[in-house]
Amino acid sequence: MAILKEDLHKLIDTTQDEKLLEEIFMILSSRNSYVEGDLWNNLSEEQKKEVLASNSEIEDDSAWISNEEMKLKNAKWLE
Repeated sequence: MAILKEDLHKLIDTTQDEKLLEEIFMILSSRNSYVEGDLWNNLSEEQKKEVLASNSEIEDDSAWISNEEMKLKNAKWLE
C-alpha cells in the first residue's frame, strides 16, 4: 500500500493537467463521504421502479439476442 501511495503522489506531483487533478480530487473526496445505499435512497419511487424493471429485463434470457443474430439483422449497415 505504501508503494501505491508513493507512486500516486509522484504522479500527482508531476502532472500539469489541472483538470485531471480536479477529477482525482473529486474522486477521492467523494469516496471519503460515500455512504452505502445513498444513491438508491436518493432516487424517486418512479426511478426505483424503472431500475427494478430494467433489472428484470436483463435477467430474462429470452430478451437477449446473440451477437451473430444481431449481425445478421443489421448486415446492411455493417458493410
